[in-house]
Amino acid sequence: MQFPPDHLSITDFLEDEAFQTWMKERRPEDRLYWQEWLTLHPDKREVYEQAVAAFLAIEGNATDLTDRQVAEKTQRILEQLPDHSPVKVKTFVWWGRIAAAAVIGLAVWWQFNLSDFGQSSPKMVTERPEEKRLQVDSWETVKNSGKQPMLVLLPDNSSVLLSTGSSIRFRKQANEQLREVFLQGEGFFEVAKNPAKPFLVYTNNLTAKVLGTSFQVHSFDNEETVFVKVKAGKVAVTSINSPNKLIYLTVNQQLSLETKTDKVIKEMTKEAEADSPEMVNQHFTYEYTSVPEIFTQLESIYHMPIQYEQETMKSCTFTGQLNDVPFLEKIRLICLTTESTFEIVDNQVIIHSRGCQ
Repeated sequence: MQFPPDHLSITDFLEDEAFQTWMKERRPEDRLYWQEWLTLHPDKREVYEQAVAAFLAIEGNATDLTDRQVAEKTQRILEQLPDHSPVKVKTFVWWGRIAAAAVIGLAVWWQFNLSDFGQSSPKMVTERPEEKRLQVDSWETVKNSGKQPMLVLLPDNSSVLLSTGSSIRFRKQANEQLREVFLQGEGFFEVAKNPAKPFLVYTNNLTAKVLGTSFQVHSFDNEETVFVKVKAGKVAVTSINSPNKLIYLTVNQQLSLETKTDKVIKEMTKEAEADSPEMVNQHFTYEYTSVPEIFTQLESIYHMPIQYEQETMKSCTFTGQLNDVPFLEKIRLICLTTESTFEIVDNQVIIHSRGCQ
């Protein structure tokens, strides 16, 4: 999508098809598109916000106003607009309703917190994750077409064990206020702790927000039930149809959502459920456990090759619990206690160690 010319007035925005689509459908790719536009044109933020307010008023409550009320509010909004704000009044079918924008629309604007384009604190977003068209080269998509789970390492050191037939989209650079991923299918997340940057998982039916924890999200497009299952930490979940209703899940709790009825069920999870991936019920607690044995376990669970000199590390042991940390943090902590180092080369972990006495 190409950026539009510099809009100078509310009318320019209201007549822009891309702007109309953003206002009507609230697609994530359009959200990012206009965020980028505002970054390039910070001086246009004020008229942009007025256009958003006008659109909301036109499409919403303002349609119930009488012509006299519209005329009165028209005068009021024109009086409230800054002198430097260029407003060109053109004749088209719904211009008359712009009148109520300042009084009604601006209130709606802030109520919906659409000012998240830069200034307010991050909030949960439950927009449908359609294909992103903005800054395509800054996002990466990984799809698991194989027959076994695939480990995906994210830029912030979080990790996702992606089930067969699933895909995930994420930013290549971890430099945003939010850590956002878009999931289609099923993934088990182990999120690196960072209270300053909430981690959000978007699906077509729900959004999960965490700061640092491990949990499973199951949301295939062709299935009638989606769910979030928490292994460690705390997760806040909202459905796409009830974005203002937060449901909090803690350890061993699950939220199920029936997509056809939007029925939500919150319950305790059952131990070792048959349909749960091995990761959900796996424990990583060790007491003087052989490091080669741990590496074998990690390879089996995460399906990530770990290369090391077995003879060199055969005497190394590890004691501790690694239940609620991402894959790379597990590797780092093991290497720390064995005075080893590691690197990722061609989707495998290479361990460098002098051995243990």
